[in-house]
Amino acid sequence: MQNAETRPWEWTPSPFMNRMMAVMLRIPVVRRPMSKMILLLSYTGRKSGKTFTFPIGYWKQGDTVILLTKRFRSWWHNFQQPAPVTIRIGGQTYTGRAQASTDESTIVPQLVSLMEGQSRQAQVWHIHLDADGKPNQEDIQAIAPKIVMIRVDLSH
Repeated sequence: MQNAETRPWEWTPSPFMNRMMAVMLRIPVVRRPMSKMILLLSYTGRKSGKTFTFPIGYWKQGDTVILLTKRFRSWWHNFQQPAPVTIRIGGQTYTGRAQASTDESTIVPQLVSLMEGQSRQAQVWHIHLDADGKPNQEDIQAIAPKIVMIRVDLSH
């Protein structure tokens, strides 16, 4: 099994793995440590009308949740225009509106802020941290065109 640092960029979790994570995030004793980094995102597909739910890493900043995904994945297109979502964090369910951004001038400073001191997340996104926990600027610049940042503005 590959770790986050050696995993190829094109790696995507299998549907089975996503289902298992979703189940674990619903079990209180297992959910507690996991839900500090992973939430369950639910939304309705804009074309299919189907409801999708899957685990994804996140950062919560007040009433805003930041999600990152790789551009080659297609699900984020549902949020090119603001769209309603439901997220489940630590056993709590929130509703909000999600909006995707591919604008590198927005993504770069946010990535620097998100990755600072976050060694596990930096590994996942192939960003090296220096001895002070600061993200490598070249890594940030290289990764920014390959990712999508989704802002979820929450309301209870």
